[in-house]
Amino acid sequence: MKIRFFGRIIIIPPWLKYTFIGVVFVALSVTGFLITKQAKSGVVSKSADSEQNGPVVRETFTQSPVPVPTETPEPLMITVYIVGAIEKSDVYDIPAGSILNDLVRIAGGFSEDADREAINLASELSNGMMVRIPFIGDKDKRWIMDEGTGGSSQSIANGGLVNINTAGVAELCTLPGVGESTALKIISYRTENGAFSDITDIMKVGGIKSARFNEIKGYITVG
Repeated sequence: MKIRFFGRIIIIPPWLKYTFIGVVFVALSVTGFLITKQAKSGVVSKSADSEQNGPVVRETFTQSPVPVPTETPEPLMITVYIVGAIEKSDVYDIPAGSILNDLVRIAGGFSEDADREAINLASELSNGMMVRIPFIGDKDKRWIMDEGTGGSSQSIANGGLVNINTAGVAELCTLPGVGESTALKIISYRTENGAFSDITDIMKVGGIKSARFNEIKGYITVG
């Protein structure tokens, strides 16, 4: 076998040619064997690690739901009418459960000539109620002109008269000149001595004389 190498002719004997081909073949075979062996070794190694350490668990994180703000329900409103010795006589919408003191504040407060002791500021208001704040010089000290839908059924049944045998403090305080302390005396008397048999018996209660009786006799009943 002849080959040209840099302008020179080199003669290669046949045995050298076949030897070279054999070496190349062996080298390629060995290289392929090593590559295959290494690949199999890697697969076995990964399988062993998986069996030893267990399956890989991926942690997942879920975002906590954002709390939705709840709407505060609007309070139930009632409508009341206030007149008399008050700065701003008008019809007002006020939350249910409010007392007369709340209404007086909304209406601007008492006028200078208001008889503040003739009313019960702690009295709870009802829908449709009409309140008249008495003046100091008024002879008629009634301040609840209309009890509204929350009025006493007993009082309505009596034609608007206050039953001094069953009325509570708030209802007794609607009488002219009767405040909370006098109302408590009336209740205490009838508790200790029994029901009044006649409206004149109310003069047996301390603090109620003939002059006071004459103011309230047209507004009371014994049932």
